[in-house]
Amino acid sequence: MTSPSLVSRKISDVEDILSSVRFLNEAVFLAASGLGTTEHMNAIQAVCDEIENKLLIVSDRLEEVREELK
Repeated sequence: MTSPSLVSRKISDVEDILSSVRFLNEAVFLAASGLGTTEHMNAIQAVCDEIENKLLIVSDRLEEVREELK
């Protein structure tokens, strides 16, 4: 069985990865503003918004798991 401290470290690793993905997603969102058409920019930024929402949900779930391990 995995120890709580090991699980906690793994959760922290996942949180770090999620944070990095959020920064990459934000970079794509900002880069979209340089596209030639407003429609393309809006489409990419809408996808980025949805990705951000999903990443926040995953972060919340990880925090719930962390709390349950205490």
